[in-house]
Amino acid sequence: MGPMGKPRCMQCGTGLKPLCRERIIAIFVYLNSTGYLRSFRIMRSPATIDVLRADIKTLQILLHNQQTTSRHLVDSYIRQIQAHDAYLHAMIQITPVDLLHHRADELDRERTAGHSRGPLHGIPIVIKVSKPIIPISSGTMMPSGWSAVGGQTQSAYVRGGLDPTDTKVGHSSTAGSSSGPAVAVSAGYAPVSIGVETDGSLICPAGRASLYTIKPTIGLVPQDGLVPISKHFDSAGPMAKTVYDLAVVLDAITIKDSSTSFLSSISDSWADISVATLDPTIWKFPDSFVRPNPSATEQTLRDIYAAYERIESEAKKFVANVTLPTIDKFNLDENAYDLRRELTAYLQDLEESEVRSLQDVIKFNKAHAEEELPPHHSKQDFFISSQELELSQDEYDRALRHLRYISRDSGVDYVLEQHGVDVIIGPADSFLTSIAAGGGYPIAGMPLSYLDFNGRPLGLAAITRRGGDGLLIKVLSAWEATFPARRPPVLGE
Repeated sequence: MGPMGKPRCMQCGTGLKPLCRERIIAIFVYLNSTGYLRSFRIMRSPATIDVLRADIKTLQILLHNQQTTSRHLVDSYIRQIQAHDAYLHAMIQITPVDLLHHRADELDRERTAGHSRGPLHGIPIVIKVSKPIIPISSGTMMPSGWSAVGGQTQSAYVRGGLDPTDTKVGHSSTAGSSSGPAVAVSAGYAPVSIGVETDGSLICPAGRASLYTIKPTIGLVPQDGLVPISKHFDSAGPMAKTVYDLAVVLDAITIKDSSTSFLSSISDSWADISVATLDPTIWKFPDSFVRPNPSATEQTLRDIYAAYERIESEAKKFVANVTLPTIDKFNLDENAYDLRRELTAYLQDLEESEVRSLQDVIKFNKAHAEEELPPHHSKQDFFISSQELELSQDEYDRALRHLRYISRDSGVDYVLEQHGVDVIIGPADSFLTSIAAGGGYPIAGMPLSYLDFNGRPLGLAAITRRGGDGLLIKVLSAWEATFPARRPPVLGE
């Protein structure tokens, strides 16, 4: 048990505040070729690392050529965190530096001896604190990126920071519970990160941080240890500055034949990809989610249509403005129902915790509201509605079948087959992520442009059939080869 009776992480022994999904635990790790996460380490006298731009491939070349070490990488990224996180609030915790140095030195010695564990050998990573910490509060309009542990995450791009009067995912927002890992990579805290998505928590923050991401097909990444909302919808996924980096991390965390690699899906061509697109005037967040700004709306549409036009000129086949079921056709009650059941089971399985059920969480938050709930939104609507929701097993099964039918039979599968296309592309800031959640589909995000009025990035998302994760890597790599390179943010001193 941690201080003040708070839960303690069974995996690392760290004292943790109960229930915080909104952020990440700042762990530097390497991932070995079999996909297990372990601590890592760094350098001596090296090349200067441009942390805002450096990717895994670049770092591995420097490491291979003995122009840097893992110890030096650790120190470079820690300096960046120390310089900027007092404002950005992307990190909750950093593994003690002496442990990082010890592990980095071990990996440096292995490399010097000619042994490499794979493309992530000695590479720092940031991981969302969703293993094993969960949401401390959840309201229908809870500000994205807020955490009782670390405060409000700020965008590395948005000029002026978060507007406290902004809407849930307004133009100044980081837009999702994986905001921490998204901001961390965009701000140069590590080349890659791992976040978690139920509905939109990878795609939206990555779009707002000008990153590539993928929420894999449900079940492709093990759910063990993830703080659950629903086993039907939850998945961890990587965030990265390049598609190569995304594929490398995806290889490490997924369950698949070790002889296959997502790197083999990387291409620079649309020539054998058939694409359908969604109408951005329909597929967008409502005004209650994103307060309208005329110049932002105009630029968003202009940039999306320009991207569609370019894809049309390159793709094997292009079909514009296909029709998918909109969010009003969905019933996500099983999401709330699963939360109460699965979160309670998760809490009861913890070795030490003073909260053992969703009801305990709600009571704890009320009793410690000043510490645990944001002053500008002291509610936990979603938790309360989930606790109060009553469904019989028959009602639950019927609701899940309806959701699958809407998402699959009259949704993605239907559109792909009807139009003879491979993938559907639409705005990242939309309920396309709800379609992905409802159907268990993989969905990927790619950077598009930057709003003139406040600097915040825009992104698009691509969805395909279950099991089509490799195809999405192919789409992202074709995108990367076609459109201008992403821009790093300009960070203040």
